[in-house]
Amino acid sequence: MGQRSPLVTLAATVAGLVALLVVDSTQTRTQPSTQPSTQPSTQGSQTTGPTAPATTAAPPTPAATATPATTPATSTTPAVRPVVYAGRTQTREAAVAIAVKGNRAVSYICDGRRLEAWLTGTVTTGRVVLRSRTGERLVATLTTTTATGSLTLHGRTLQFTIRVAGPPAGLYRARNSTGTIGWIVLPNGEQVGVDDDGTPAPAPRLDPDRRTATVNGAPVTARTITGDETF
Repeated sequence: MGQRSPLVTLAATVAGLVALLVVDSTQTRTQPSTQPSTQPSTQGSQTTGPTAPATTAAPPTPAATATPATTPATSTTPAVRPVVYAGRTQTREAAVAIAVKGNRAVSYICDGRRLEAWLTGTVTTGRVVLRSRTGERLVATLTTTTATGSLTLHGRTLQFTIRVAGPPAGLYRARNSTGTIGWIVLPNGEQVGVDDDGTPAPAPRLDPDRRTATVNGAPVTARTITGDETF
């Protein structure tokens, strides 16, 4: 066998290397990838799990019904502040005053000549029930402006509607060595009262600003009746 030239040997070696590279490249392109794709395809994808139910819209909440404005109550008496109602009975036979403080009340009834009565009692939810030691009785419904009811005075039943009376109108009482004197000062300034010293008589004139009067020639000082007194 003849000897090959170095060039021929080199050329054969290069050709063999090229052939190996071509085969290896071909196998690399055709071998399937064994690693899963980390980027899911978004084209043509279909949901395989259960479809989430559509959210049902909550029914509209009905509008709140407007609460009608509350009319200020007029059937109750002020709880603490004293108040006095004063006036005459419907037939004008007598004057009547009711002084209220808290849940207590005092009333004075008189005809300005000889008949009179002092009554005490309680107030409950705008209703007053009063009695005297001699059996007289007064029942009335009170509002912030008026007192309406009935009373008995020495066996007679009288009806009345009287109004709140601001100072100096009101109810006054004095006591001396011989007896007691009561005054009702009406809103128009008129006074009705009885001096009861055993022989009832019209009460003398009272100065409501100073709360003084002269009884049988002697000065007396009256006190304002507020409603929580006890007789």
